[in-house]
Amino acid sequence: MANIEHLLTKKNTHTDILRIAGKLGSKKNIPTFVVGGYVRDQLLNRDSYDIDIMVEGDGISFAKLLAKELNIKTVVEYNKFGTALIPLEGGNIEVASARVEKYESNSRKPEVKFSNIEQDMSRRDFTINAMGACINPEKFGNLYDPFGGIKDLHKGLLITPLDPDETFIDDPLRMLRAIRFAAQLNFHIASNIIDSISRNVERIKIISWERITEEIIKMLSTNKPSIAFYLLKETNLLKYVFPELNIMPGVDVI
Repeated sequence: MANIEHLLTKKNTHTDILRIAGKLGSKKNIPTFVVGGYVRDQLLNRDSYDIDIMVEGDGISFAKLLAKELNIKTVVEYNKFGTALIPLEGGNIEVASARVEKYESNSRKPEVKFSNIEQDMSRRDFTINAMGACINPEKFGNLYDPFGGIKDLHKGLLITPLDPDETFIDDPLRMLRAIRFAAQLNFHIASNIIDSISRNVERIKIISWERITEEIIKMLSTNKPSIAFYLLKETNLLKYVFPELNIMPGVDVI
């Protein structure tokens, strides 16, 4: 099993928080991990502002204990999802229960059940986000990478851990996230993922305009937004999220 302790402790302003959270987890006999985008960004040597912590247990209760250890008074609870937010200066700590999710066909809000790290990683959007590192002192930095996320990071490849149709049908916002990550990280989207997005493009209709707008703004904030807009056109998402632009190709410019 790979270990990334050197990345989690190398000139990292979050190291103390990770150590405190891990010690708290061990004290309470709770397996505790830093997961998702935080691990991805450390492996890519990118700055991270938000910390995603996952526990095999009650994430909200753990967040309250962690906030107390950090002398932070505010904890925002999301009881339905078993998650909580602890605000930091310049970022946030999100604490979540390891979970599995079951979706209804007309909603991206799932029924949530507690689980373990292996099951939690399988519900993630892309393999590069389906990694976790233990922060309990006895295993600090041990990397869990069940779907080959490191390999795909090295390839610059975006691919889903499970069947892409299932991934995008469950949560269609992931289709926009794929395109945003492609532009943000300058990664290539696997051809079967492009095909799946094109097949499931109408599912984007169940996503709120607030969430769609949030992703579009993030695409526009990348170094090359054109990457995102070409992909939106290629997958036919553009006609749903930006119909005014979708009709412009071929229009004469005077």
